Amino acid sequence: MDKRSKKSMFRKIFRAMVIASFCTILAISAIFFIELKDVRDKMVESSEQMGDTTEELSSASMQEVTTEHILRLAEGKADLADAIFEDFQKSVQMLANTAQRAYDGAESYPGRDIPLPDSGNDGALAVQLLYSEETDTGDAQIQRETQLLGNTQDLLLAVNENSDNMVSDYIATETGIMIQADYISGEKFDENGNIMPYEAKTRPWYIGAKETGAPFYTPVSKDAHTEKIGIMCGVPIFHDDKLVGVAGAGMYLDNIEAIVRAIEPDESGDACIINQDGEVIVATLEGEALGADEAGTNLNTVENGAFAEVAEKAVAGEEGVAQVDLNGRLYYVAYAPMETVGWSFLIILSGERVEAPTKALIENVNTLNNRVVVSIDEKIRLSVKIMFGVVLIVFLVVVLATLRLTRLIVKPINKLTERVGAIEGDNLDFVWEEDTQDETQLLALSFQSLTERIKRYITEVREITAEKERIGAELSVATQIQADMLPCIFPPFPGRKEFDIYASMTPAKEVGGDFYDFFLLDDNHLAMVIADVSGKGVPAALFMVISKTLIKNQAQISDSPKEIMETVNNLLCENNKEGMFVTVWLGIMDIATGKIAAVNAGHEYPAVRKADGTFELFKDKHGMIAGGMEGLRYKEYEMEIEEGGCLFVYTDGVPEATDAQNELFGTDRMIEALNRDPSASPEQLLKNVKAAVDEFVGEAPQFDDLTMLAMERARLN
Repeated sequence: MDKRSKKSMFRKIFRAMVIASFCTILAISAIFFIELKDVRDKMVESSEQMGDTTEELSSASMQEVTTEHILRLAEGKADLADAIFEDFQKSVQMLANTAQRAYDGAESYPGRDIPLPDSGNDGALAVQLLYSEETDTGDAQIQRETQLLGNTQDLLLAVNENSDNMVSDYIATETGIMIQADYISGEKFDENGNIMPYEAKTRPWYIGAKETGAPFYTPVSKDAHTEKIGIMCGVPIFHDDKLVGVAGAGMYLDNIEAIVRAIEPDESGDACIINQDGEVIVATLEGEALGADEAGTNLNTVENGAFAEVAEKAVAGEEGVAQVDLNGRLYYVAYAPMETVGWSFLIILSGERVEAPTKALIENVNTLNNRVVVSIDEKIRLSVKIMFGVVLIVFLVVVLATLRLTRLIVKPINKLTERVGAIEGDNLDFVWEEDTQDETQLLALSFQSLTERIKRYITEVREITAEKERIGAELSVATQIQADMLPCIFPPFPGRKEFDIYASMTPAKEVGGDFYDFFLLDDNHLAMVIADVSGKGVPAALFMVISKTLIKNQAQISDSPKEIMETVNNLLCENNKEGMFVTVWLGIMDIATGKIAAVNAGHEYPAVRKADGTFELFKDKHGMIAGGMEGLRYKEYEMEIEEGGCLFVYTDGVPEATDAQNELFGTDRMIEALNRDPSASPEQLLKNVKAAVDEFVGEAPQFDDLTMLAMERARLN
């Protein structure tokens, strides 16, 4: 081969090698750029997916937690405030019941004088007697009625002393008599030193109770002496189905204001109470949130009515959480009812306050994502420079370096993407074990921290739920324990054919304050008890256990209902700082003759059926409630149940069962239910009354415990 051929071959090989090298460089460069673009796209996709997942989880969780929290807070505050009005109304109702018992059993009560107002009174609590200008104070009947009502003055003082915010309590009559317990006895005189008349029948609390025939609350108003806001409640007093007067009381709303202002207000949160007309009663409002700058504003009539729909639902007795757009700002409004007075409790939080944690978290994640993308771009530029230098020197090194670089960048991103994609449903586990020491590492650790916080929150929610379930389980056990304390095996005395007895109790809450009992004192004496403890729930149940145990223990010592109740009353009064009491009907029957020696301590009238007749109320002699005052003396009376006759006793949960229109079931309907089948067995009689009550009440909630006992004497001949 000549030099020309060798030169040509050299050129061809050189040219081929150059072309091959150039093509290799181009191919490697193309592959390298494609790999880098794929890496960048995957990292951006992973960052966006992580941001979307974070936003979705955070927004949903935070919003759900916040709305649930403010609703529970509104419900709790509403229940707390409503309990104050419920206790207040019960105190007034107790005054009305006591006065009614005095009218019904006038012959059993001695006369008691009532002092007139004292001009020298220095602000101490005192009972005073006032009259209407039209009342003839010299009339004998007026004087007798005044002395009869004098028996209520100790209770008036006790009720006022036991209430922190009560201004005064009083009993006013249709005849113009007014008995009042307050702290301003010295201000009942005119400029000439004469006692000023008091026209109770013209006052809103009297008129409202008289017209409705039920407990009535006046609108909120300012006290003339203290400038505090207050409210008055009136309860009608009936005698022989005729209105004879109204019991009432006034109270300051200091405790209610304290409950509202316990919601620490700031620029994005407020709380208020509105009445049944949408009027603001008490508020922490600064002006912007509801368009109201003071109590008394009506939410249905303010210029900006964005909250009118919420107010409409609230005054209708509903509860919930609503989102409201006001002047371009989002607000969350939680509302819950106060059933006793028909008011509602509102808590308002701005959308910024609710959504601030989520927005801050998303902003942090987005910042990290942007830093990751910038870091990736910088690394890609650096890699391109290295690639060109290394490829020109050593082809193999360039390839290996490219592959290594690709693996170095892509592997942790792929792992991060896979683990983020695996998070769904209940699977929130995310653990990052790689050590890349770059922004990918920071992003992974941030997401790991986020999942840990979400898991801790879920654990806390589960613990709270478990605690609620535990409390519910304990109440269920308490309900069962209370039920087991009452005789529940029927027939209770299978060997005794002289009588048949059956009783039942349906509590208004998980545990109740009513109870019944029956037991043999000996072979010829049967003791029967039915009672109603003041209040509801666990406190009433505890007082019920004490009362039941004391009565049964004393019955083992004495066979006189009078002595039993006098001893039990004194024992219940010891250390009774909560002012709880119990009404009791206690009877001890001579099984051979059917004669019953009984005592009625402020309880309902029993009903009796003759052997071949129908049920009628037996209007026995009423004594005072047990636990209210030490040293009481009770009157014992006697009644007889004929062979084939029946005794029916009950608590006030039967006649005071209320339907959706606030109408009472009453004793007339109860007697009618008993007489639908008057000859039925004791068990069937109770079922008939319970069915009649359920049909009358309908969908309305049970207000009070429902307890009944029936005893029938057998015909032995």
